[in-house]
Amino acid sequence: MLKVVDLNVAYGSIAAVRGVSFDIAQGEIVAVIGPNGAGKSSLLLAIAGLIKPRSGAIEFAGKNIASKQAEILVSEGVSLVPEGRHIFGSLTVAENLALGATVRRDWPQIASDTERVLAMFPVLKERYRQRANKLSGGEQQMLAIGRAMLARPRLLLLDEPSLGLAPLVVNQVYQAILDLRQSGVTVLVVEQNVSRALAAADRTHVLSFGAIAMSGKSTELAGTAAFDAAYFGVSREAGRA
Repeated sequence: MLKVVDLNVAYGSIAAVRGVSFDIAQGEIVAVIGPNGAGKSSLLLAIAGLIKPRSGAIEFAGKNIASKQAEILVSEGVSLVPEGRHIFGSLTVAENLALGATVRRDWPQIASDTERVLAMFPVLKERYRQRANKLSGGEQQMLAIGRAMLARPRLLLLDEPSLGLAPLVVNQVYQAILDLRQSGVTVLVVEQNVSRALAAADRTHVLSFGAIAMSGKSTELAGTAAFDAAYFGVSREAGRA
């Protein structure tokens, strides 16, 4: 579904992503974790077409998309839920959701998909006619995911979906992510919440200083000295010394 090869992203002379390569099979959940400043968001922005890579290849469903603009990628099946949600607070929940479907023309199916989103997040149905700026942080995150789903993505990119949310709301958000995978959506999630990412993802990549420091099956990474060294930059033995 997605193949990233030797991707490099820079802001002027500052390298944000350095030689990153990985792939995602259809129907997988893959996590990218790492500390602040590791390059996680820059990686997602490049895949979503919001910033242009300095070099490297990004293939989606077998086609090179590294030079395509974001609005084209949305119509082809790539949707991003950015960090900070970026919903339109002055618009209602209904209007925010409708914005997610602007690339579509299959009106009957849009109505059906809207009902599916509201069933997934019942609180959005309760607040359907309310302005989005009246929602809690967790409700806004649900709205941002719902809006992305209205574009009918084949690949959903999630940037820090648990950031700033209460544990109960994080449970709801991650249950929705698992439900999306069951419906055939492929998911790439960027997270600082290590335990959540490892619990949900099939495979995980640890990003450090813009490069992949470690990769593997999520169930095999947690709690190992090599994982601690990759994520924290220190081994358990060194930490005890």
